[in-house]
Amino acid sequence: MTAAMDLFGRQGYHATTIAQIEAAAGLSAGAGGLYRHFKSKRALLTEGLARQASAGQGLMDDLALASPLSRRERFLAVARAGLARLEQERDVNRLLLRDLAAFPDLLDFVRENELRRVHVAVTAFLERELPATEDPPALAAVIMAAVSHYWIMADVFGGNHPHEVDTERFLSALVRLVVPEGQDVPTET
Repeated sequence: MTAAMDLFGRQGYHATTIAQIEAAAGLSAGAGGLYRHFKSKRALLTEGLARQASAGQGLMDDLALASPLSRRERFLAVARAGLARLEQERDVNRLLLRDLAAFPDLLDFVRENELRRVHVAVTAFLERELPATEDPPALAAVIMAAVSHYWIMADVFGGNHPHEVDTERFLSALVRLVVPEGQDVPTET
């Protein structure tokens, strides 16, 4: 699974062959050993996406916990965890951007089991942390878009954001925008 998702992420789903996956996984390339575990390359992709969705539970748990940190510190930790999750799932994210449009059912799966779930959790986090926020679902979408786009641009440019804004500067600016002055107090537990 790991070898396949790595190859899909680096080369693209359609450019990756079963023989390449078998070789990368330590199986005899072209011998069909992969088919003892998965009925097709698409079944392998489907399982990889399912695993990615279930791996995100740690971030969901972090979003649900109350904390004695200030709101800015708490939001910074969440945004940093979001970037780390994007990096952890780099291959799946590359697939999402490049290949999943060819699989509408898998695109829907990612939307429902990953993106919508994160959006609901971020919205709930904002409602709890910043109760005066006018439109928490819209703000959650803006935050997710900003974090995702920052990661995508850094990934496309080999780990260095093209605007030469390092991760800490980006996160600090995002926190200042989301948590207004005077609202940087510890969360009530």
